[in-house]
Amino acid sequence: MDNNKDFEKLIKNDRDLHQARSWRGNLLGYLDEVKADPSIAKLAHARLYDVIMKIGVRDIQDSGDPHVRRLYKDESIKVYDFFADEFFGIEKTVSQIVRYFHAASLKGEESRQVLYLMGPVGSGKSSLVEKLHRGLEDSEPFYAIEGCPMFEDPLHLIPRHLRKEFEKMLGVHLEGDLCPVCRYRLKEEFGGRYASSSAAKIFPSWTSTPKAIHES
Repeated sequence: MDNNKDFEKLIKNDRDLHQARSWRGNLLGYLDEVKADPSIAKLAHARLYDVIMKIGVRDIQDSGDPHVRRLYKDESIKVYDFFADEFFGIEKTVSQIVRYFHAASLKGEESRQVLYLMGPVGSGKSSLVEKLHRGLEDSEPFYAIEGCPMFEDPLHLIPRHLRKEFEKMLGVHLEGDLCPVCRYRLKEEFGGRYASSSAAKIFPSWTSTPKAIHES
């Protein structure tokens, strides 16, 4: 019975924490949140890049290991601590992946491309994806249109002809369009009243995160 009480307490504490940090409202309420903290409107690439960089980065030559110097000579390669404890000998590959997320986070051409991991069986493709997935689960919550299968940013609700004005008011760049599901709901459920559309704070660790990275 004591174990049951411990289980119940753990579940209750987690539920209380979730409720305390949760947020739900309409687009107008979300706009107030963004105006107070523009960083919450970061796109997926920027969020994942921040997750990777938060742990730390160093140069592979900093270790002073003679084996490393003999293998890489004077080549400068960044080692990302987010991956360092689980992946060995693929520092160049990891650096390419991080460069992709960095460029995409700056809204370069990469932000409109899909990242493919290609290689033989056992080369670490699935493990890299799972590591990125776990990183997202531990990341900060984000806001999304409630009920959207793509978890898209509520800012997508703002019509294009008003976006320049909203960008000035919010201090963020607006891009992207509603997915077909949200477009249909906006028309049929909300009668085109986008300001009344509902939004909610999403906690990656408490919901399933779709795989956005493809491997072959």
